[in-house]
Amino acid sequence: MELPLQLSVKRAILQTIVYADIFDYPLNFSEIERFLISRKKVALRQLQQTLDLIVKKKLLVKEEDFYFLPGRQKIILTRKKRTQFSQQKLKIARRITKWLRLIPTFKMAAVTGALAMNNSDENDDIDILIVTSKNRLWLTRLFSVLLIELVTQRRRPADRRVKDKICLNMFLDEAHLKIPRKEQDLFTAHEVCQLKLLWDRDEIYQKFISQNQWYQKYLANWKP
Repeated sequence: MELPLQLSVKRAILQTIVYADIFDYPLNFSEIERFLISRKKVALRQLQQTLDLIVKKKLLVKEEDFYFLPGRQKIILTRKKRTQFSQQKLKIARRITKWLRLIPTFKMAAVTGALAMNNSDENDDIDILIVTSKNRLWLTRLFSVLLIELVTQRRRPADRRVKDKICLNMFLDEAHLKIPRKEQDLFTAHEVCQLKLLWDRDEIYQKFISQNQWYQKYLANWKP
């Protein structure tokens, strides 16, 4: 008979794998531990023991250090291909960030979405979150858009072909870094925790994380 703690950890692991499977993304052990969907922290030993038991019962499959649902072996190759595509897109994102740093009121840039997890398709755009100086959001947004238009391709709402185009999908004022309560859900918790920092000034990233500790209600194991 499985113990209550073991059952709760088992449920958390399966939820985590199923959530990742939505994005065709098999997870290694470290990623399961970091992004475990749980309100309570789970110790590494307990996590490994339960994971081994789940694999033994054939509820999950382990191959090449990845864990995934039965019959989903093909997503290993999908992940490898997307990792290659993502590396090229990250080079573009870093190059664009060097230009954005010229804006005095620009405080932080980070990649969000699939690219933040190295899971972008070849034809995906590049989502970037920007943090601005206090009371300078709209001014920074204007300068950022103009600069992007000058140095590269910006994604527009009506675009059908978006490959490698820059999508400035979120702007935050440094005085208002907390995600609104109505948007505090599992999906957004992942967005907060998995964003890939490109550049920041005045330790804005740490301030952003500290003001969004609500993520622990969904991803209690995660830490910067």
